[in-house]
Amino acid sequence: MSTYYDSFIAGDHEAAKHLIANALNSQGFVVEVQPDHNWLAKRGSMTTTVFVGAFAGDNFQVTFGVQFFVDDRGQLVARLDKNVAGGFFKGGVWGLSKIDNAFAQTAGAIYNTLTEAGVLTGTLES
Repeated sequence: MSTYYDSFIAGDHEAAKHLIANALNSQGFVVEVQPDHNWLAKRGSMTTTVFVGAFAGDNFQVTFGVQFFVDDRGQLVARLDKNVAGGFFKGGVWGLSKIDNAFAQTAGAIYNTLTEAGVLTGTLES
């Protein structure tokens, strides 16, 4: 499973960020802007996850990073980063599975939102 999902986006960078925030919100994430202007996208309850791990159901806490940078063609690149999730420490193998599923669904939501807006020029998973 990938750890990064890069979206290459044409057009206005701020408008693209709003689209990505909407896609994250549609998956239940709350976006926290960090001092470096990148984001943490969080959903679920850390307290519930710590106590019951992968059995937290919809309250299983998931955190993804979203980094922004500009490529050599001037396009905004939005990177969904699974590395900040720490699923194994929040529920073992089942926690990792929950993180992988959430990552795939979230990447799909970003893809669909940007495609529907006509601004997605490419993706890269690594």
